[in-house]
Amino acid sequence: MTKEVTKNKNSSCPKCGCSNIKVTTTEYEFPYGRGDDAVELKVNVPLITCSNCGLSVLDKNAQAIMHEAVCKHLGVMTPEEIRNIRESKDLSQAEFCRITKLGEATISRWERGVSIQNAAYDNYMFLLELPLNFERILKRNLEVEELDKTKEENEVSLTRTFPIGSPSFCKLAKM
Repeated sequence: MTKEVTKNKNSSCPKCGCSNIKVTTTEYEFPYGRGDDAVELKVNVPLITCSNCGLSVLDKNAQAIMHEAVCKHLGVMTPEEIRNIRESKDLSQAEFCRITKLGEATISRWERGVSIQNAAYDNYMFLLELPLNFERILKRNLEVEELDKTKEENEVSLTRTFPIGSPSFCKLAKM
């Protein structure tokens, strides 16, 4: 099933350079998985076709639609759903990662649809979506930061009281 949507005047064919490009919506079937776990997924995607040379390509929008279909097949959150969790808390990726202890590169890949989170991380993201759980993580982080600050202050105080290498410090070190 293919239907013409529009002529795209803002781009040109990567093969011949012609600007007479048609964008159609077509049903596209693609394999996902390997061996006995392989399945065929079907999606409706934009197909870009050059009227001059006949080259047909799937663009980034089509790839995003395919990625979303894989996420739905796996039963995990889509990139948009993950981004919405972070944005609903009005946090940058860096802030979100500092709180969740997830890597910035990881969150960036999930939000851009470059990779798909495993089921355990998907469950973690699901739990973070709930305000009470997110607040508990924030509170826990604040408690840990406070303990770290107190520990650092105690270490600084100890070195001021007994300079490293002093006889008193050496006695403490032996204890």
